[in-house]
Amino acid sequence: MNVVRDLAPTADELWKDCEHKVRKNVKRARASGVRIEFDEEGARLDDFLRIYESTLDRREAPSRYRFPREFFERLPDERVYVHALVGDEVVSSELVLLSAHNAYSFLGGTDAEAFAARPNDLLKWELILWLKEQGRRRFVLGGGYRADDGIFRYKRSFAPHGLVPFYVGRRVLQQELYDELSREAPGNGDFFPAYRVDVQ
Repeated sequence: MNVVRDLAPTADELWKDCEHKVRKNVKRARASGVRIEFDEEGARLDDFLRIYESTLDRREAPSRYRFPREFFERLPDERVYVHALVGDEVVSSELVLLSAHNAYSFLGGTDAEAFAARPNDLLKWELILWLKEQGRRRFVLGGGYRADDGIFRYKRSFAPHGLVPFYVGRRVLQQELYDELSREAPGNGDFFPAYRVDVQ
């Protein structure tokens, strides 16, 4: 399942539709002095990369989630970085891809030392309001790493009624090429496509 926040309701209706813990955490973030900055130029790319990389390290994420700096520098203009700051320091950051009517949460992270201030809750809430003001219709928060894991439940807390089925196609169009690529992969066959498997 994917979590999709419909942006049609009023801001007040959106606020009431968030789970109680989100509203509580947004208030805590504001009381802690967290502020949100929208970075359409990528001016704080270094801050984003620092936060993102430290999050990957903390979660012992597979290498497929790691991208070189050039990947981010080549992204089209239809994206925005959203940063949560305490003072002048970025403590949470998210990269959001934009289309004409939708926004897609892509990559992000939070500095572990800032967890108590709940910066990511405020970041997501202010992002929802910003996307609504920008005329977007939906914000796709995505799913979890596994069914109903902590990441999924966190995203669902912003749109409890926004669960949308998500499917991945498994059709191989060039079997010979697929088999050749897959022979090089060290995986166990549980991941599709097999040639994208990472070993930790």
